[in-house]
Amino acid sequence: MASAIKLKSGSWRVQANKVIDGVMYRKSFTVSPDEFPGPLKEASKRAKAQAELLARNWLLEAKIDSNLITIEKALDVYIEKKEPVLSDSTIAGYMKMLRVFKKNYDSFLKKDIKEIASKDIQSLINTFIADGASSKTIKNRIGLILAALDFSEIEKKFKYTIPKTPKPVLNPPEPSEFHRLLSLASDEDKLIIILAGLYTLRRGEIAALQGEDILWDFNSIYVHASRVQDKNNKWVRRPMPKTKQSERIIKVDPEIMKLFPKVGKKEFVINLNPNEITKHFEVLREKACVDCRLHDLRKYAASIRSELMPAKYIEAEGGWSKNSNVLSTIYDKPFKEKRSEYSKLFNKKIVDEYKDELFN
Repeated sequence: MASAIKLKSGSWRVQANKVIDGVMYRKSFTVSPDEFPGPLKEASKRAKAQAELLARNWLLEAKIDSNLITIEKALDVYIEKKEPVLSDSTIAGYMKMLRVFKKNYDSFLKKDIKEIASKDIQSLINTFIADGASSKTIKNRIGLILAALDFSEIEKKFKYTIPKTPKPVLNPPEPSEFHRLLSLASDEDKLIIILAGLYTLRRGEIAALQGEDILWDFNSIYVHASRVQDKNNKWVRRPMPKTKQSERIIKVDPEIMKLFPKVGKKEFVINLNPNEITKHFEVLREKACVDCRLHDLRKYAASIRSELMPAKYIEAEGGWSKNSNVLSTIYDKPFKEKRSEYSKLFNKKIVDEYKDELFN
């Protein structure tokens, strides 16, 4: 896009072109410094930026208030334009961050996108830190802001420092603790523990399981969807879980298959959303005096498999990617026949190990 040209009158003009269905369209945008208060030099600078923004937004078909050039508007446009191509959970995360910005950091949102500097970014980071935000949250917030600025063609390289994100501490339960969780769980909670702690499912995958995903004839479950929150905080079921490798079929022991309820094809096996699953587990965890998170059960599932399976088969069973933090080594592609053999060994082990809690 061409830069604004200063006219003899002192106004700034940008001529923009775009092609729609093979037809060239041209439009001119002119802004006078008289439209802005303050010293002439500053007003002229803002007029130039305004003319360029109007042209840019026309090219993007963005509907922006012609009197504002703000971070808030840049964020609104970025989220609006990216919504069709990003996941529900990503857009929901963006909307949540935007609400936080509007509630607590409104003065930053009102800044002119052309005037934003490294010191402004660092100052915002420092404010986040003072407000108790985690390093991961700070990284996500700044990432969204910079993406919106880049989308608005603010060609600046900002210098800033974000606190390092500490490595997550996985705290899987000890075998005796896992036994205790199973023995104290209700039927529904027991199935959650089985799916997470024995068969590697994430909470979103557990919540997304429907009747048609229980493959009774093959003693297997088909994991191919997750439940996430959309931008309106409504729980929705979506295909393709966290990673490409997450779509998988997991063999289950025939005796454990009997613990699954018979539900309709489109009915949920566990009638809880992911947050409710977490709350159920937290209550059970307190009751059993076990200090671990629900997600730590996946690490437990990997650990007990390691006694029987090579790592590449654990990776396939759990839907971990090849550069996973849990399984960090790069493995060869597993053979389906070998994986089936290892699945049979594993199912025999867990039925023998947990038969008292599972079937009595």
